[in-house]
Amino acid sequence: MVRNLRQALTETLFNAASGGVLPRIDSRGKRGGDLYDWSLKPHPPAPGSSLHNDDVEFAAAYPLLLSGTKAVTEQTIYPVMTAAENLHTAGVLIRRRRSHRQPHLSEVLGLCRVAMECAAASIWMLSGEDRAERLDRCLRIELEQLRKQSSFLQLSAKAETAADSRYSPEHRRMNRAHRERFNATLSRSESAYPAKRPPQFSQLVEYSARWIDAHVPLHDDGEIANSSMEHSSTLFYSYGSSFIHGYKWLSDYSRGGTIWTMLSDALAVSINMTECAACLFESAALAPGTSPDIEHFPKRFTPTVATWSTELFGSPPARC
Repeated sequence: MVRNLRQALTETLFNAASGGVLPRIDSRGKRGGDLYDWSLKPHPPAPGSSLHNDDVEFAAAYPLLLSGTKAVTEQTIYPVMTAAENLHTAGVLIRRRRSHRQPHLSEVLGLCRVAMECAAASIWMLSGEDRAERLDRCLRIELEQLRKQSSFLQLSAKAETAADSRYSPEHRRMNRAHRERFNATLSRSESAYPAKRPPQFSQLVEYSARWIDAHVPLHDDGEIANSSMEHSSTLFYSYGSSFIHGYKWLSDYSRGGTIWTMLSDALAVSINMTECAACLFESAALAPGTSPDIEHFPKRFTPTVATWSTELFGSPPARC
């Protein structure tokens, strides 16, 4: 009882000196979980929607990739799902601050950075000026993922050789056949579809932040409009590296309670990036002539989805 009162008093005094940073962190921690239920039940784009048509044209244009009939959808929704799940976990850790007397600073900052990277990748994919550009970006991502998968398969082959007794002859035969088929697919695809490598994640974050600054969503309460997403996001991406890689240089700039303000800012930029990515996906997935009515999707995003679907993807809203 005494310990709880002492902690409450300490937080009250700290909030008075820091402009209420702890309530902002608590509020953003809760808001970070708003998209969690939506992320658990992704839905396909509506027939006739911009995203549906992207999928159809991509499958026809790049059959050698063997990426299926929903390549653009999958390359855009999966990163947003991952971002939402990371922010949900960050919120869980934030709520433990009082009960466990542990701020989980490095854990939350790491989760925020992952969420921001994933959301930025989705925004980059869907924000192309036209279908041709969106398909080109999807191609670049598909090829890059095939290359990453190839590296994994090379490592798995070495692991099998090093621990020969762990794998049956049949298991090794099946894996070898899989690698041969995969390498053939990659080789044919790279020859048939020459494309630039996709941007690095730091570049994706900077690009997507600039895009949001230029397309402030209607659901924004001033966090975006009254600041610079580009400045805040690139700054967080830089100091977030300290936590991701275990560097200590950030300690020079986080003394005297400053770390709490940095945490609050990190939550803001990663949540805003993820919310915009989710709205962009739903805008592209909306059928022409319909209004947003999405299961588990926060209603406060409806104006943004309705507007972006018209302005960015040419789907006029339904008449009331």
